[in-house]
Amino acid sequence: MKILAVGDPHGKLPKNLRGIIKKNKIEVIIITGEVSCVPMEVFAPRELKKFGERYSYKNFKEMVKKLCSFKIPVLVLRGNAYVGSKEGNVITKRIFSKYKNLHYKQIGKISIKNKNFVFFDMIWEPWAYKWLSKFVSNKYSKTNKFKERRLNKVLKETKDLTLVSHAPPYGYLDKVSGVGHVGSKIVLKAIKKWKPNLVLCGHIHEGRGKKRIGKTTVINAGCCGDYYVVDV
Repeated sequence: MKILAVGDPHGKLPKNLRGIIKKNKIEVIIITGEVSCVPMEVFAPRELKKFGERYSYKNFKEMVKKLCSFKIPVLVLRGNAYVGSKEGNVITKRIFSKYKNLHYKQIGKISIKNKNFVFFDMIWEPWAYKWLSKFVSNKYSKTNKFKERRLNKVLKETKDLTLVSHAPPYGYLDKVSGVGHVGSKIVLKAIKKWKPNLVLCGHIHEGRGKKRIGKTTVINAGCCGDYYVVDV
């Protein structure tokens, strides 16, 4: 199966996307997170923030429409955009629900042509967000343990799989200049335990590239038009 793995677009898809799909006979498109351009920061002036949110929402709709127009399965993660709020959930559901060939799960599995894909979307881990560590630890510790159990349950029940994770595994393709490694320890432990064939991730844009963890190939697909063609 030929997969087009697209790094976090942030409003920018690969150039000549149709040509890439046709030339490589792509059967599945996978988006590692952040489909739309990210709305204005919360610290921006109110008027500017409202403009940014409107533009981002419009861009989100346009991007999803284009991705789904090729009539092949699209597997997408939300990443850190439009998460953590009731409004964000409503916006995402409104956009995603229009397309039967679009598939999203926060944690879960989907099978396409006898190939298994396991989703693991954005979670907040305290070691990756040191400036928020106390807040993250207090708010998300129970949730993270629950999500880790769910992920391991799905992986245990699934053979011959590709793991699609927003965050890269800790220590691999996850280094931020001046900060260090900020990947997911939950994902790293899961890879070492269950040994998926392939891991596709994004989130840390500087980490674009390929690495191996044992027999598992890890690809950080990058961002803003970056992509990899992968055969599984």
